[in-house]
Amino acid sequence: MKPSAVRLARISQALLLLLAACSGGSGPSDGQIAHPTGDELVLRVEYRGGMLAGGFFTTLPSFTLLGDGRVILPGAQIDIFPGPALPSVQVRQLTEAGVQTVLNAVAASGQFARSADWRGAQNFVADAPDTVFTLNADGRTVTVTIYGLGTLVPGEEPPNFPTAEKPVHHALGQLVERLGTLDTWLPLTAWATQQTWQPYVPDALRLLVRNADADPPDESGIANLELPWPTAVDPATFGEATEFGDFRCGVVTGDDADAWFESLSDANQLTRFVAGDHRYQVTVRPLLPDEPPECPSEA
Repeated sequence: MKPSAVRLARISQALLLLLAACSGGSGPSDGQIAHPTGDELVLRVEYRGGMLAGGFFTTLPSFTLLGDGRVILPGAQIDIFPGPALPSVQVRQLTEAGVQTVLNAVAASGQFARSADWRGAQNFVADAPDTVFTLNADGRTVTVTIYGLGTLVPGEEPPNFPTAEKPVHHALGQLVERLGTLDTWLPLTAWATQQTWQPYVPDALRLLVRNADADPPDESGIANLELPWPTAVDPATFGEATEFGDFRCGVVTGDDADAWFESLSDANQLTRFVAGDHRYQVTVRPLLPDEPPECPSEA
């Protein structure tokens, strides 16, 4: 099925008291936790900095919950080389009751009363990324950033590690694990129509493009598959220059996104896209429904 066709086709009181205590506010009068709707972001967990370097152009969030209940996660990656050019991304939709259950689990962590930036692990762990939680609920946006989450063993923190941060690492580590394993603790009725995970088909793609004319053969000895550049845009002037070598970054939407999705579905990590006498390396990042169709300005 082509991307355009896919897009057309997808056209407890105690817990509530706990949420109010954790969030520092009260929910709406119907007892539900207020949150955005449609394509708007409710909850995201993502990684920034550390050894990712320029990877922020292409790294996907580890968890995204949208207002209509869609949950979008990175899918299983095939252990082959070269791997597919398109990263595996999966989507499944929660009912409103399911969304409420997830939001209550977030509140139960006790870490979202206000925005916070926890950096104690920087004194003990080098080159780790930040884990960034963004929560839009109960009429507020809360951002919690924690450095080096998952790099410390609970109960075995180094001497002089900030005492106040120990429970934070524990609680947020548990939350990340729960969000990544929804199938193991949410009832089947929490999912809309009880469907299974499906491949996510994006409406927009972020592309990193680099001229590869001077590249030596890959050290693996595997030949580069060559495919035609799939749109009328000149790859030499595509997008905008970045601070990372010769890479240019741009976003494609509409028919161009459909053409690129179809072409990338036949490509792998060593594929070069040919325009005239030139060959180009293309790295892709599917954009999520709430994300603006643009390239990040900085890491």
